[in-house]
Amino acid sequence: MNSFHIVLHAINLVLLAAICLFFLFGSFSISPPIDNPIGDIFTYCSIVFMFGLWAVNYWFQYTRQKQKWILPVAGTVLYIAIVLFVVGIVFPFIGKLFIE
Repeated sequence: MNSFHIVLHAINLVLLAAICLFFLFGSFSISPPIDNPIGDIFTYCSIVFMFGLWAVNYWFQYTRQKQKWILPVAGTVLYIAIVLFVVGIVFPFIGKLFIE
């Protein structure tokens, strides 16, 4: 195992930890329960979306024969940009369409 694979696994482990923290703080709450089934659906959809996109990103980075350093960096930046856009803009917009 060379340094490229070590860095690749470390970056993806950090991304996986961030997804798990998002799941932990997004699905469990210590405040009194609020009956919001649409919000719960979008929380779980965002978790599934983040895990799916992470898996595709990790698979794409790991299976490339050419080990170029730009691939993990670009993949991570694109992953963060896509997740922030979808979870921060698209899902709330769709949620407001369903609520109203």
